[in-house]
Amino acid sequence: MSQAAPAPRISVLIPVYRDWDRLSLCLDALARQTWPAEDFEIIAINNDHRPPPAEFRLPAGVTLLQEPRGHSYAARNAGLALARGEVLAFTDADCQPSPDWLAAGWAALQDSEAGLVGGRIGILVEQPGLVADYDSVFAFPQERYVSQGTSVTANLFVRRRVFESVGPFNADLQSSGDFELCRRAGEGGHRLIYSAEALVLHPARENLDALLRKNRRVAGGFRRREFELRGRGTWEVVKDLRVMLRPRPRYWWRMLAGHEKTGHLPVSRRVGVVAICILLYYHFALSVLRKPPSKDQH
Repeated sequence: MSQAAPAPRISVLIPVYRDWDRLSLCLDALARQTWPAEDFEIIAINNDHRPPPAEFRLPAGVTLLQEPRGHSYAARNAGLALARGEVLAFTDADCQPSPDWLAAGWAALQDSEAGLVGGRIGILVEQPGLVADYDSVFAFPQERYVSQGTSVTANLFVRRRVFESVGPFNADLQSSGDFELCRRAGEGGHRLIYSAEALVLHPARENLDALLRKNRRVAGGFRRREFELRGRGTWEVVKDLRVMLRPRPRYWWRMLAGHEKTGHLPVSRRVGVVAICILLYYHFALSVLRKPPSKDQH
């Protein structure tokens, strides 16, 4: 009787929602990892009721699950339930991990007492323009996130023992479930560190509408967290928004002057980046408040 294969040290979990072309690129990048192929598994989770298109080809050795319920955090939890690795490595279907991604994430965990590692996220510009300029400056400031105790799941490594201690992702959240998990982990005594070597590339968003959709999604997660989970009233949230979104003329002027990571852009494009920044600030506030909670949610 043959023995079962030993469990891999790393399980890679990737939710996908109608983005099969980019998932193929992500899987191609994972096939080029320097980490031994027999020592990691890949689990992709289809977060849609539709099956993959007929032309999609699943590489050998990759597991595809179906979890149409909820949002991406429900999909990640479905993958987590099947994963066998000692370390869970999370990325997104539209990301392309660097060849040393798994090796660097594993090394960061071994060189510290950390339970979680947030890796660097670079921006892949497919369509140059103002929106790509904005993303190159503002998208995924992962090192800052980690310094504040959070990380996005586009590039996050978590020891299995952390999930055993604090539980899975909050599957009810549409957005910010990664931040919520990291905060729970921090409260449970699990340290989060940053790794610049564990790099994934994320495409810049194609247009302003894509930025606004993301802004609405993040605002929806904020609204649910504050109104429903924390039970706060509208005026309490408005006071917080006034602080979060207060005018920042000095900061905006520094961007126009070529500081704050805008030095590589000509002045005309810096103006566009600042304009998008201001637009998204106030679009976020309106998106949070556009559906005030019912009285029984206060």
